[in-house]
Amino acid sequence: MAGQEWTEFHIEWNSKSLFFSDKRVRQAMAYAFNNDELHSSILYNLALPGTGVFHPNAWMASKNIKPYSQDLKKAEQLLDEAGWTDHDDDGIRDKEINGRLVPFEFTIITFEQPNAIKACTLLKNNLDQIGVICDVKPTEFTVKSQLALTHKFQAMMAGWGTGTDPATLDNIYATGQGRNFGQYSNPKVDELFNQAQVEFDREKRAALYAQIHEILWEDQPALWLFHRKSLYGVNKRIRGFNFSPRDPFGVQPGFLGIWVPKQ
Repeated sequence: MAGQEWTEFHIEWNSKSLFFSDKRVRQAMAYAFNNDELHSSILYNLALPGTGVFHPNAWMASKNIKPYSQDLKKAEQLLDEAGWTDHDDDGIRDKEINGRLVPFEFTIITFEQPNAIKACTLLKNNLDQIGVICDVKPTEFTVKSQLALTHKFQAMMAGWGTGTDPATLDNIYATGQGRNFGQYSNPKVDELFNQAQVEFDREKRAALYAQIHEILWEDQPALWLFHRKSLYGVNKRIRGFNFSPRDPFGVQPGFLGIWVPKQ
C-alpha cells in the first residue's frame, strides 16, 4: 500500500559559507541538478519531485511551485552573475575573495545510505559539466549531526518530516533558530512566521504559509529533491489500515485500528 507522507529530502546549503551566501549560486545548483535522472534511475519514480518545504497536497502549500528542470546554461549564467567564473583558465570556476582566488570546490556530507550517496554523486557529476567541483563525503550519523549543530559544513544531505502544524518550521527556517543548520535568514520569512502563529483563520494562515513556501523556493536555502511516499507491505486480508501525512504511526487509531474479517 502507498500513501502520501509529508517527508521531504534535500541538500541543505550553509548560507553563511563563502560558496552559498548568494541565492543566485543556490539557484544555479537547482538548475544544474538532473531531477529526471534522480527520479527515474535512483528513486524508480516512487517519490514525488521536491517542491519545497510543504508537500504539494498540503493545505498550506503554494500552488505556484514548479519543480526545477535541468538547465545548465541557466546555471552557468547565474554563476557568472555571482562572480564565479574561470579566471585562470584551468577549467574550474573561481572568485577573488579577500584578495585571493578561491576555486569553487565544496564538500557535501551525507548519510551512509545508498540512495543518498547516489543523489549527491549525481549532483557532483552535473556540476562537473559547469566547472564546479563537488566532493561527496558519506558521514556517520552522529558525526553528521554534530557538524550540523555547529554549522561546520558547506552542504549537507538531510530530510525533515512534518510536525503537527506548519508553525514548527520556524525552528528550521527562521533566523537563528535551533534547527536552522544552514543559517538561512530572511526578515520577511521571520515576519510571516510570526503573523501565522497568531492567525486563527485557517484560510488566512494557509495564505501566510504559502508566502513562506514561495519565498523559500525563490531563495533556495536547500535543493529540495523529493517528497517520500509511505510504502508498506500489508496482507490483503487486513482492513482499517490508514495513512496520514505523518505516516501510519502519526494518525489515530493508525495501526491500532487494523482488523481482519472473521472467517
